[in-house]
Amino acid sequence: MTGLFSGSPFRTALIVACVPLGLAVLGVWVVYGVLENRLIRATEDRLQAEVQGFAALYDQRRIVSLREAIAYRADKGDPAGSIYVLLDRNGKMLAGNLADWPAGVKVPEEGTGPTQGDRVAVGAGGDHLVSSQGLRGGFPVLVGVSLNPVDQTLTRMLWVLCGFGLAMLMAGLCAAWLTASAARNRIAAMNADLSRIGGAGGVAARLGGLDGTSEQSALVGHINAMLDRISHLFDAHQRLGNVVAHEMRTPLSRIRTQLDRLDLDDVSRAGLDEEIRNTIRLFDSLLSIAQMDAEAGRSEGLVPVDLSAILRGLQQLYDPVAEDASRHLEVEAGVDMMLLGDPDLLTQLFSNLIENGLKYTRPGDTISVTLTRTDQRIISRVADTGPGIQADLKADLFTPFARGANTQKTPGHGLGLSLVRAIALRHGARPRVAEVEKGFAIEIDWLHLSMHSGDRISESS
Repeated sequence: MTGLFSGSPFRTALIVACVPLGLAVLGVWVVYGVLENRLIRATEDRLQAEVQGFAALYDQRRIVSLREAIAYRADKGDPAGSIYVLLDRNGKMLAGNLADWPAGVKVPEEGTGPTQGDRVAVGAGGDHLVSSQGLRGGFPVLVGVSLNPVDQTLTRMLWVLCGFGLAMLMAGLCAAWLTASAARNRIAAMNADLSRIGGAGGVAARLGGLDGTSEQSALVGHINAMLDRISHLFDAHQRLGNVVAHEMRTPLSRIRTQLDRLDLDDVSRAGLDEEIRNTIRLFDSLLSIAQMDAEAGRSEGLVPVDLSAILRGLQQLYDPVAEDASRHLEVEAGVDMMLLGDPDLLTQLFSNLIENGLKYTRPGDTISVTLTRTDQRIISRVADTGPGIQADLKADLFTPFARGANTQKTPGHGLGLSLVRAIALRHGARPRVAEVEKGFAIEIDWLHLSMHSGDRISESS
């Protein structure tokens, strides 16, 4: 779940969802300001109209009628909370519903027109918008309108808009989550298929189809078309290699049989026979690599195997060889090193690695073979204290016929590690060159027997 919310699809969908929300918030702010200004302006217009009405009444009927009108308004009351104040020439109250002129409001001079609305706080009644005028004869009059209805209207509108904004935000988050979840699932499925294709599954596997005409569906179609082309070229190359290896092996076997009929001395016969044997072994290795590449990742024919038992057997076999070559062979295998495999192929794999160690090290060097268990995996490591290999050879070490510059005089064709790789892939594993301070080491990460399920073997990382 954490990966979903931190992924690129979610961030993109969230941005897309939040942009309209941000614009909506900006629009709400503008609408709120415009509405507030209009409500205040309408209140000011009403206020000044009422003040001007009192001034007209005073001009027509003088102070008595004005006093009666203000007293009537004050006594009747106003649901909106209006206030009225009428003072005499000496500043004493003549009429109104306040005890005195509001603090903070300047008393207008005689003959001055109605002032613009001033916002003042009047007792417990809250803020009011007030306007005053100095009538002829020195009678100040003040009218105020409560701003509570305006504030309540704006507050209600703000709550409604916030509710809509929250709903938009939740809808945007849900949309972002759904979009990101769908995109993440599609990408995860594609990555899993591509990992399987790049690993033990081989180029024969294909990406799962996606319904619809989305960009992902088009991408899957293009990748599968590319894989079809690669698979076709790979099959053609493999068929050619198999045919060449098989067809060359047969005449070489016949030539070897015919050597017995030739009149050759023992030395020449032995040399020719050894060359033909090496060539036949070369083609046998190529055929084995091709066969195991074709079977990579399949569990058919594999049985539970104890790697410890295989290594102990190889130690007994190669101890005398190492001693004769002035090398030291060390084997350290723990318990419960079970995996699903072919015992003959696994024996051949570790034999190749041990023989490489014996072949490319110097007298006095040590070849060590270790098995360690980490969680549900088995790590095999074959290392030596020899001269090692060139750094630029590591990338191509497992390709056929790859050999170092200082090993050209050593017998071999450079297929040993290619065969190791093919056998490892056959078991869903992949060899790698380990970093060491001295010498050379190869590690292989195997899946423990307890982790196998289904009819395919997942490739070890």
